[in-house]
Amino acid sequence: MTLSWLGAVITFQVTFTELFIAATVMMAGAYRFGWRSVLAGSILGGLAVSILAVVLRKAAYLLALNVLDWISAVLLLGFGLYLVYEFIDGLSKRDAGTAPGSTDANWSRPINAAGLGVAAWALVAEGLEILVVWLGVSLREGAGTATLGVGIGVVLVATLAFALGGTGIFRKVPPYVLDGVAALMVTAYGAYFLSLAVTRA
Repeated sequence: MTLSWLGAVITFQVTFTELFIAATVMMAGAYRFGWRSVLAGSILGGLAVSILAVVLRKAAYLLALNVLDWISAVLLLGFGLYLVYEFIDGLSKRDAGTAPGSTDANWSRPINAAGLGVAAWALVAEGLEILVVWLGVSLREGAGTATLGVGIGVVLVATLAFALGGTGIFRKVPPYVLDGVAALMVTAYGAYFLSLAVTRA
């Protein structure tokens, strides 16, 4: 089957949006739990979504779609509530004058369970949305087209992350601010997919 650039653009747009949100969460997590834990957790979450993609492509797509909507809504809203808590906690510590002045020490923390869990959770929550679109395009236009769009999105987000990270801009932003930005995006997406799950039920 020949490549469809329209299908690739669709999967690219979704991938870029979801990974941008995930990258914001990862950056906030890296300055809290350390980059090693976030990297390892991201790999675990990515592997979980990849395995799920193989399994679901062999299953009934229409059945899986509704199930994924519910799972995604629960994961996103749950993660959004966690980020809201971290944001409010950060604000209260700032007001009390107890907020940490530097995040450099946390950046180099050894691998820990909290960081692994947060990163894996974020990757699975956002990855499921990419998976839903990937499945739809894959079944209509072929796996090559769907995978091309995802690949372009991954490369672009990674390039932006490295470019911005090299400027040191994230080190100048308090972690609770990143938590707040991520909470807003994740909660909004969670509410959207909850509405889809309810209307498709």
